Amino acid sequence: MIRPSRLRHMGTILGLIAGVALGALLLRHFGVDPVLRLLKRRMGGIALVILFHGVQIGLTAAAWQAVSRCLSAGPSFGTFILLRWLREGINSLLPVAQIGGPVLAIRLLCRHGQNSGMAMAGAIVDTSVELVTQIVSTLLAVGILAGIKGTDVLAPALVGIVVVSGLTAAFIAAQSLGGARMAELAATRLGWRGAGNGLHDGIVAIYRRRRALGSASVFHLLAWLSGSVEVAMTFHFFGRDIGLGPALVIDSLGQAIRTASFAVPAALGVQEGGYILVCGLLGFSPDLALALSLTKRLREVVFGIPSIGLWQWLEARAPDESKDDEANP
Repeated sequence: MIRPSRLRHMGTILGLIAGVALGALLLRHFGVDPVLRLLKRRMGGIALVILFHGVQIGLTAAAWQAVSRCLSAGPSFGTFILLRWLREGINSLLPVAQIGGPVLAIRLLCRHGQNSGMAMAGAIVDTSVELVTQIVSTLLAVGILAGIKGTDVLAPALVGIVVVSGLTAAFIAAQSLGGARMAELAATRLGWRGAGNGLHDGIVAIYRRRRALGSASVFHLLAWLSGSVEVAMTFHFFGRDIGLGPALVIDSLGQAIRTASFAVPAALGVQEGGYILVCGLLGFSPDLALALSLTKRLREVVFGIPSIGLWQWLEARAPDESKDDEANP
């Protein structure tokens, strides 16, 4: 019988192969040369677009800190920026199905003295708020798209909303239906002493702090909206000025497609196809859509490779946990 972990690895590999194949087919079909020429002529502007992403990292870090401080004072805002950067870099470049980054961040929070259950609770609620505000952002984009093109083009957008909403509902329902209690019990049975202790109570405590949830929601919504500024900047440097409304449509629907394709590492190929579809609805050519997607890929590499290097450095400097366990049986 094949182990579940082996099945997950096989699924990840198959998703990676399919994504690479889809991306290669799209580039071959629409042409690589026009896209590369567009990127080469605008490298200075692309560098500014990449730097602007720091705003989004800062906003998401502020949201995470807002919910985490419901449970303890926790580390500084600068530490949360660092953790968010690491979390995003690992999820973008490594085949970890959007799980590896948060797990690493929780480990590092524990090294800063935060209880593991509290660190997990903060990360889980922060992810929940992020997904809910993504739905809000996507609904705004759908409304703008309907105003621009009418309701006949809304089918792809509605599919994305349904998928993201379903994932979000399942994730939050798992928290409400005892998923956190089950995680605590599983950690105890696996011998992970203290891991997850207080997770359920921590989640409940955060959800009772409406002001903190409101602050986190505002920060996350601003972070999603800042993505439209990034898209508008990118199109400006490509020689096509578009308003923030169309930019929000492109970014929000593109992100919804990426979220729905979480099983494909880094949404390879799927992101490119999504941008071609959404940009096509607004009358933009495939080469512009592919150039936008490759700009985002370049940003992920620029931010992600140093973050992975920093992660390895931090792991090398970490105390040997196995020796600590032997010393404290």
